[in-house]
Amino acid sequence: MELLKRMLRGEMFSMSKPRFAIIGAGAGGQSMAAILTQKGYSVKLYDNDLDRIEGLNRLKSISVTGKIEATGFPEVVSAEIASVMEDVDSIMVVTTTDAHKDVAKRIAPYLVEGQTILLNPGHVFGALEFSQILFKECGVKKRLVIGEASDLMYACRLPENGKPFHPGIKKTTEVATLPAKDVGTLLEVLGEAFPNLVPMKNIFETGLEGGGAMLHPIPSFMNINKIDSNESFDYYMEGVTPSIAKLILSADSERLAVCNALGLEVPSLVDSLKKTYNLSFDDLYELIQHNKPYGGVKSPSSVNHRFMVEDVTSGIVPLASIGKQLNVETPILNAFIDIASVISGKDFWLEGRTVDKLDMDGKTLEEIMQMIS
Repeated sequence: MELLKRMLRGEMFSMSKPRFAIIGAGAGGQSMAAILTQKGYSVKLYDNDLDRIEGLNRLKSISVTGKIEATGFPEVVSAEIASVMEDVDSIMVVTTTDAHKDVAKRIAPYLVEGQTILLNPGHVFGALEFSQILFKECGVKKRLVIGEASDLMYACRLPENGKPFHPGIKKTTEVATLPAKDVGTLLEVLGEAFPNLVPMKNIFETGLEGGGAMLHPIPSFMNINKIDSNESFDYYMEGVTPSIAKLILSADSERLAVCNALGLEVPSLVDSLKKTYNLSFDDLYELIQHNKPYGGVKSPSSVNHRFMVEDVTSGIVPLASIGKQLNVETPILNAFIDIASVISGKDFWLEGRTVDKLDMDGKTLEEIMQMIS
């Protein structure tokens, strides 16, 4: 009701302190909840994992440790979406990107005029998929600001419920909106709470700039024997060997070719990691081995792990799909989509973000750019 009163008074969301709904109580969502609460923001936290929510409510505290330290607890921690979406004006979606479709459908009935939604992260074409579900599938008629971050803004993991750990700090996180012109409004609303956000021209730059989608599924499927044997290993330090690094670089070269066909000048995976983590190594294998925040990351425990589902569905598939439309060869990406489909028992070509699902099928480059501008 308070949100409606503010709207009737003509108050702009950007002129008052935003009230946050955080969707997703994993490492990123819990970190964000504690950090924002400590800063004095109103925060509500949602997750559909009832055990996790009940555990947090028993703790009555979320403590972030490591390179970032914060302690706080949201005013609402719930597995009921309605209670979290009430009287909020900024919605932070901090889930795996393959869950975005479900999240969009869950929040659609509770959206009100002028709210800001940020996918953290969006991966490839995230804001486009989210918008289409809200406006076309769910019939939402509200004016919303929908943005996406290029990556999860925190380098974090969740060794224990209520206790996110941050082994490193990401100095900047790129953001863009759909349409692109709304990015100023998004930063006006969220910039004070998240001073690390840096505006980009459009969602192609946030979704395609980084090569993160190369770093998760490729090492995972190349270490499938260990995963099948329930053999735990240090994901980056042991799971990425010099030969696997070569495969990752080859896949990244295909990503760069797709970006070039779209008229984008984006950094290589190596350059992106150097910028994000302030490192100076030029060899991918050496870069990973000397990246302290990557140390100690747990390996996937099954083929349903997000490394092996999320980044194929929301990263590799859309890259290969738009590449095919633009006549860009992506044999390595295609091969890993096929391998992932066989091993996981899923048809990722069917389940992933493809151009036909995103209303880009058959469109020229000019028409595609108009969609996101």
